[in-house]
Amino acid sequence: MSDYQRPGSSRPRQTQRPQTVWRGPDPNARRLPPRTGGGGRGGQPRLFPVWTLPVIATCVALIAVGGWWLQSQYAVYSRYLAVRERVAQDTFFPGTMVDGVDLSGKSMGEAQALLGEQAQRQTEQFALTIAYEGHNWRITSQEVPVGVQSDRALRQAYAYGRGGTLQQRYAQVVALAQHGVRLETTLGYDRDRVRELTDEVADRIDQPPQNARLSAFNPTARSFVFEEGKPGLLADREKLYADVTAALDAKIYDAAVQVQTTPTAPTLTQADIAPLYGRVSAFSTTTTDDRNRNNNINLSAQAINGRMLMPGDKLSFNESTGQRTPAKGYLEAGAISGGQLIDETGGGVCQTSSTLFNAVVRADLEILTRTQHAWPSTYVEKGEDAAVDYPRLDFVFRNNQDTPVFIIAWYENRTVTVEVYGKLMPPGRSIDLYSETLKTYKPSDEVIYTRSASLPAGSSKVAKKKRTGYLVDTYKVYYQDGAELQRDRLWRTEYKAIQQEVYFN
Repeated sequence: MSDYQRPGSSRPRQTQRPQTVWRGPDPNARRLPPRTGGGGRGGQPRLFPVWTLPVIATCVALIAVGGWWLQSQYAVYSRYLAVRERVAQDTFFPGTMVDGVDLSGKSMGEAQALLGEQAQRQTEQFALTIAYEGHNWRITSQEVPVGVQSDRALRQAYAYGRGGTLQQRYAQVVALAQHGVRLETTLGYDRDRVRELTDEVADRIDQPPQNARLSAFNPTARSFVFEEGKPGLLADREKLYADVTAALDAKIYDAAVQVQTTPTAPTLTQADIAPLYGRVSAFSTTTTDDRNRNNNINLSAQAINGRMLMPGDKLSFNESTGQRTPAKGYLEAGAISGGQLIDETGGGVCQTSSTLFNAVVRADLEILTRTQHAWPSTYVEKGEDAAVDYPRLDFVFRNNQDTPVFIIAWYENRTVTVEVYGKLMPPGRSIDLYSETLKTYKPSDEVIYTRSASLPAGSSKVAKKKRTGYLVDTYKVYYQDGAELQRDRLWRTEYKAIQQEVYFN
């Protein structure tokens, strides 16, 4: 706007104030005379008052302190920027080692790739050996698949320098660069499978001790022969498993683990078991004066003499004697057949089988097959006989004990005896038989006459004698020191009454 008065305005016009411009000293200006002391009344001129000196000094000091403070703050800030830059990197810090691999400056992906390659090489070379006295068993990745688990170690390594305040993080980074840190990955494998393999090795090494045992029996001397026990060997399964897993955990893939063993002594010696064996039972019956019959009894006793039955073995009387034939020395003697008493080759051997039966029962062995006669025998109690008739009727028993048994049988002076040798029953224990007659059957007094063309004309013969019948229960009775302990019924025997029968022609 121009410097003239606006029309119609009553306000006086103002002129622009001139600006003062400093152009330096004017050489043409008139110099004023210097101010003299005393207010210009004589004396030397004075430049400034005295009180300005402290002010000037203070200002200079403040300026110096301010400059120093600014400089220090700048240094602090510069250091802060450097620290922040150093701890802000997104790779592993210098000094970081995992499984011996330097991960300094590596990203997480690069670190995983490096460890994966190394783990692959290591597991391909995995072949741990278990050794024992020249025998070696190898465990490879085929038997126990393994895998390196690196995630945890990598996370832990990456966490160095990334926790706490900035200063704490920086201190960790510096310490890491100076001293380094070494971490290990973990090995993943099936520990149950390792246990199976180490147990299989231990099973092959284990040798159980052998207790003293009965090895033979001398039937002539009636004596036992024993074999002394032998020590065994026991592998330390827990230590073997611990050593193998420790090697795997330490990634010692070519480790050779030695098996530790401990000798084990037998629990039973010969001195321990010898008193446990002896004669378990014996039974004798008296024969008649029939020489042929006694001959047959003697031969059948010899056929079973010295027999050994291992646990679970069976003895058949008919198999032991075979068919009783003249070629074997058997003679004709009285025998029961079809309810009649007839002469038969081998007649009389039922007394041997019945004597054997009574000895076997008293030895607590298991009776498998037993048949009674048509009528009670005179040499044993009712219900305590065992008839045989090759090959139809047989007497069979089994050794149900856990040790061998031996049969001794002989005939002498019209007496046949059977003894059973083996492991004795508990001290004071014995077994006997008891037979109880429940019923008695009286036969009819009438005589049955039957024509037989085999008889001479006008002759007759008593084919069957009149005999009383019985119903009998037979018990196996256990005694302890002479007192009855237990009574078990073995069976019920029925001898039918026999009516007299006469053959005639």
